[in-house]
Amino acid sequence: MYGFFNSSEIDEEYYNATHTSAPSPILALIFTVICGIGVIGNASLLVYIIVQKLYHNFISSHFIAHLCFTNLIALLVLVPVIIHNVFTGVNLLQASNWLCRVQVSLTVTVWTVMAMMNLCIAGVHLLTFARIHYEQLFGLSPTKLCVLSWIISWLLSLPSLTNGHVAIYGPAVRTCVFSHSDSGLKFLTYTLIFGVFIPALFSSFAYFRILQILFHSPIVFQSLGLYKSRFLVYFFLLGPLYALPFYILTALDPTDPLRISQNTLWTIACTMIAFVPCIVAPLLYGASIFIIKEEDMALTARTHKAPPGAYHHVAQQHNMQAQLI
Repeated sequence: MYGFFNSSEIDEEYYNATHTSAPSPILALIFTVICGIGVIGNASLLVYIIVQKLYHNFISSHFIAHLCFTNLIALLVLVPVIIHNVFTGVNLLQASNWLCRVQVSLTVTVWTVMAMMNLCIAGVHLLTFARIHYEQLFGLSPTKLCVLSWIISWLLSLPSLTNGHVAIYGPAVRTCVFSHSDSGLKFLTYTLIFGVFIPALFSSFAYFRILQILFHSPIVFQSLGLYKSRFLVYFFLLGPLYALPFYILTALDPTDPLRISQNTLWTIACTMIAFVPCIVAPLLYGASIFIIKEEDMALTARTHKAPPGAYHHVAQQHNMQAQLI
């Protein structure tokens, strides 16, 4: 059994692997600028939500703020390591197999949390358009769901810490990736299933349902100023596709020309495109706060502080609105 102390054979295999690639300072500079823009965008939106106390009125702001926090972890912890590897052409973690495995674990954790936050936001958006109360779809408070997403994501990434055969450095993608061993491929498979496909499937269903509602009554939503939100929905549907080239490249056999290619532009692009959601998220979800109105969700939240009879009165108002749509 391979665990935390399987350092001899596994570390030797890791140290003997290829840790050098062609350096590309220009690409590293471009990625640094883009990463800086993403940090400013996520930090600005997070501060705006906290200062304006939007979480008092908009339920989705809980998940959007948590998504911004998660994006900042990716941009400030994971991306700088990749930028260093691109700039120098040398793996920053070449002296530590353990840190390489930690990088894979953190990457899987952060990407899974982002997928779950996207799912939660999609669910709240669906509730907004379908005029459904929050508790009818979500059984937990937003704070508990955010904490639970980190617990589930960390458990999903745990094999990369307990099994040394899971992670290896990929000289083509300039970061630690899933190895092509049985353990690595199994880990990649259930990471794709539980961390990518399932959240993306439910998120896509929610947004397709929103499009169906929008196109069913366009005049009603035009009068409410919500019909233009369909353009945001189109971009939300693209979210799971950004990481697809990276996963395809890492799933290839290590001897495949694409996997060992030193073509800087193609292979590095797969890695950096996977982090594009961290950069565009504050723009899209920031716009959703203003475009996708959530008066119904705010009204639902306020009913918890109202007398029991008031809740039924609000429910009747929601039913009347639903009949109009």
